[in-house]
Amino acid sequence: MQPVKDNERVKRMLEKGQTAILDPSTGYKYSITACCPADGSFSSISEIEKSGESITRTVFRCPRCANLFEAKAEDIYLW
Repeated sequence: MQPVKDNERVKRMLEKGQTAILDPSTGYKYSITACCPADGSFSSISEIEKSGESITRTVFRCPRCANLFEAKAEDIYLW
């Protein structure tokens, strides 16, 4: 499965403090991912910062080059 761009769903997830969400119709659990600016690999979430319930900062770690990078909500995919 390829990462899917869904800005509205990602924004709702971050507002609710979620990094993963279950699709009730398929049973598939989607997690957030972002593309590494150094080598283009899709990366896993490494750190988050919250304000209240909402996630305000996301940091990802690239599995290929170990680069740590921040991603804005509009740069996050569901995988």
